[in-house]
Amino acid sequence: MDLFPFPKIRNGQREFLSDVRCVLSEGKNLIAHAPTGIGKTVAVLAPSLEYALQEEKTVIFLTPKQSQHKIAIETLKLIKDYSKVDFCAVDIISKQNMCPRSVSKEHFAFFNEFCKIEQKTKSCSYFRRHDPDIANKIIENVLHVEELCDLCSKGGVCPHRTALDVGESADIIICDYNYIFSKISETILPRIGKSLENLVIIVDEAHNLPDRIRSQLSDILTLNDIVDASSEIRNLDRILYRHLTDIGRLFDTLIKKVPKNSETNIDRSSIINEIEKILKSRLDPIGYEEFVDDLRASSIKSQARNIMDVAEFFDGWATKEMCSRIFKNDNFPNLSYKLLDPSALSEEILSNASSVIMMSGTLYPMEMYAEVLGADPRRTLLREYKSPFPQKNRLILVTEELTTRYAERGKSMYGRIADKISEILKRVNGSAAVFFPSYAFMQSVISRLPAKTKRQILIEQRDMNKEQKNGLYSLLKSSGGVLFGVQAGSLSEGFDYENNILEVVIVVGVPLGPPTLDVKNLMGYYVNKFGREKGKCYGYVYPAMNRALQAAGRGIRSEKDIGIIVLMDYRFQFRPYTDCFPKDYNVKLTDEVEKLCSEFMQFHLIHGKN
Repeated sequence: MDLFPFPKIRNGQREFLSDVRCVLSEGKNLIAHAPTGIGKTVAVLAPSLEYALQEEKTVIFLTPKQSQHKIAIETLKLIKDYSKVDFCAVDIISKQNMCPRSVSKEHFAFFNEFCKIEQKTKSCSYFRRHDPDIANKIIENVLHVEELCDLCSKGGVCPHRTALDVGESADIIICDYNYIFSKISETILPRIGKSLENLVIIVDEAHNLPDRIRSQLSDILTLNDIVDASSEIRNLDRILYRHLTDIGRLFDTLIKKVPKNSETNIDRSSIINEIEKILKSRLDPIGYEEFVDDLRASSIKSQARNIMDVAEFFDGWATKEMCSRIFKNDNFPNLSYKLLDPSALSEEILSNASSVIMMSGTLYPMEMYAEVLGADPRRTLLREYKSPFPQKNRLILVTEELTTRYAERGKSMYGRIADKISEILKRVNGSAAVFFPSYAFMQSVISRLPAKTKRQILIEQRDMNKEQKNGLYSLLKSSGGVLFGVQAGSLSEGFDYENNILEVVIVVGVPLGPPTLDVKNLMGYYVNKFGREKGKCYGYVYPAMNRALQAAGRGIRSEKDIGIIVLMDYRFQFRPYTDCFPKDYNVKLTDEVEKLCSEFMQFHLIHGKN
C-alpha cells in the first residue's frame, strides 16, 4: 500500500518518508528538523496512515493552531482521492469551540462545569440526541471541523460528542496538543477506546510543545482577583466571603514582607497551610479541596467568572509537579505558578506510544527537545533534512556592531538601528517585515526612523485581536509596505507569507527576556538536571533563538521563493547562538548589509527567480 499522492518526491522528502517508515516499523520515535518547503505534512501522513491501516493502529495528528488543521485535512483529502483507500478521519477542536450553544462564549472553566452538569442531568438537547446518519457522513467523508460542526448543528446533535463517537472507529484524528499532552488525555483516550500503545502520534510545529505543556499547568492570581471574587460572592455565601476576605489579608502579609517592585519564591505548602489555617478557624471548618469545590459550585450557580478564576488557581496551585512559584509585589501584587519540567507530562507518552514523530522547520538543536521532553535516546532518532531552497535564492546577513543587549541600549543604539533599517528598505522594492524583541524596543526604533518614506508603515500593536492582525497582513500583501512587529508574536510565527510577498525579513536582536525570577528558576532547574552549560542554553538562550529563527523564516515559504534575512545583532555570530542555526544556514557577517541587499536583488532582477 502506497498512499503518497504525488508523482514526484522532493529533495529531503524522500529521506523523511524513509525515516518515518523505519521508526514506525521498529516502534521508535523520530525528532525531525524538516525545513519549510520539504512537504513534511504529506511525507508523515502518508506512511503513518499506511502503517495504521495495516497494523490496526490510530494516528493522532497534533497541531497547535486551528489553521494547521486545514493543511492536514486537505492533505488527507488528496490521499483519499488519489488512493481510493477507505479510511476514517475526524477533525476535533475544543469542546467549547465546537459547541453550537450561546454558553460557549462564556469563560472556559465555567463552560466546562456547566457542560458537565448539562450532560449529567441530560438537560442539553444536542447531547441527548443521536443521529447515525450524521455519524456515517463524517465516517465516509474527510471533513474540516467547521464542516463537521455545521453538519451536526443543523442535525441537532452535539458536534464534540459526535466527533468523539466517530473517533472510536477513526483511523486518524486531528486535534490540539492538549488532547494528548495534558490531563485531558486521561478522559479522552478511554472515551474513544484508545491506549497509548496503539497510537502513532504526530506532533506538528513541535518547537511549540515544551512551552505548551508548561502553560497547561500555569496560572496567576492577583489581589484584585481576590477582591473581585469576594465582591461577587458576598451576597451568595457569607462563609466563603469571609474565607476569601481572610485570604486577601494573606496577600497583605506577603506585601509587607516582600519589598516593592520585587519578587520572591513561595513554597507550595506554605500557601496551602496558611489557607487551611484560615478555613479551620471558623465554626464550620472545611479543607482546602472542599473550599475549591465550594467556590466552583458557587461560580456555576451565580455564573460569576471571578469566583471561578480563583477556584481554578487554587486547584492548580495544589499540584505536586515541580513548578516555579512566585509572589510578585508590584502595582498588581500576584501569586503565580508555572510548570518547570514538560517531561512530567511528555515522558510517559514518548515511552509508551507505538511511535511519536515530532517535526518542525525550527526544531533545532534537536538534542535539546529530546532531553527536555524526556525522549529515551535508545528509541529516538534525530534527523535533520536538507532544505529544498537553492542557496543562491536566499541571502542571510548578520550586522556588525548593532545589538539589543541591555547593557548597550540607549538613544544612540536605537538611532543606529533605525538608520540601518531605513538604508536596507531603500534597497528593496517589495514588501518587508521587521521583527523586534519587544513592543517597547520597536517603538524606540520607529520613533527614530526618517520622517519621510514612500512605504506604507504597518505597525503591530500590543492589544490587536486576530481580525486586526489579519487586516495588517492583507494590507501588507496589497500595499508593498513594511510590517513592524515583535518576535514570538502571531505575525512572526502564525502567518504564512505566501507567494513570496516578503523580499526581506529583518530580525532585530535576540529576544532574550529580562532575567525574571521565573527565568532564573527554569535555568536553575535545568542546570541541576543537565549541567551548567546546557541549563542556561535550554532555559534561556535556545528558546529565544527559536523565536528569532521563526521570525526569520517568514520570508521564504516555497522552493521557488527568493529573499533576504538580516539578523541585526552581532551576537548572532557567536556560540551558543550559532548552535541553533540549521546546517544549511550560510551566514555572512558584514557592516555593508544595504550594499549586499542591493546586489542580491539586482542579480535576481536580471536572472529571474531560478
